[in-house]
Amino acid sequence: MEKLCIASTNEGKICELESILENVFKLYSLKDFKSIPEIQEPYESFLENAQFKAQYYSQFTQILTLSEDAGLEVLALNGFPGIRTHEFIKHSGGLVNAYYRLAELLSDKENYSAQFRCASVLYDPVHGRYYVGEGSMKGSICFPAKGIHGFGFDPIFVPDGYEQTVAELGEVIKTAIGHRGKSIRTLLENYHLGLFL
Repeated sequence: MEKLCIASTNEGKICELESILENVFKLYSLKDFKSIPEIQEPYESFLENAQFKAQYYSQFTQILTLSEDAGLEVLALNGFPGIRTHEFIKHSGGLVNAYYRLAELLSDKENYSAQFRCASVLYDPVHGRYYVGEGSMKGSICFPAKGIHGFGFDPIFVPDGYEQTVAELGEVIKTAIGHRGKSIRTLLENYHLGLFL
C-alpha cells in the first residue's frame, strides 16, 4: 500500500479524509513529520493554493502528499469570506466570534444562501504529477449555531435538501454530501485513471 501524507494538523479534517482514504493508502499527517514550517496561502483560488501546499509539504514528506483548500462563500456577501475563510476566523478572534461577525454582516440581508467549496490536490514528488479534484456543497447559513459534529462553519450551515446543520447531521452524511468528500472522491478517480496535470 502506497504511503500518503495528509498535509494538515486539523484533527477534524484529518478524520474526514481518513474515512475516505484509509483503504487506499497507508496514511500519515503533518503531525508524523517534525519541524515542517507552516506556509501561507498566497493565491486567489482554492486550486492554486492546494497545488502550492501539496508541492511544498512534499519536499519534507518525500511521499505522496495531499493538500486541500476550502472555504465558505456567502452569496449576499459577494462570496465572502471565500478564499479568506481561515483569515476571517483568525481576525474575528476565533470560530465562535466568526459566527457572530457573520451574523452581523448578514443582519440587513434577506438571502442567506451559501456554499462550501473545496479543491484537493495529490502531488507525486517522484514523477512531478498533480492529481486534482474539486467539489461544492450548496445550502444556507443559519443562526444560532447547532450541533456538535464536524468543525469550522458546520454548525451554522444547512445543506440544500436538509433541515439540520452539517454539525447535526454527523460525519457519515457530511462525508457523503460534503464539498471535501466530493473533491477527494473525484481526485481518487483521477488518480486511479492516471489523469494528472
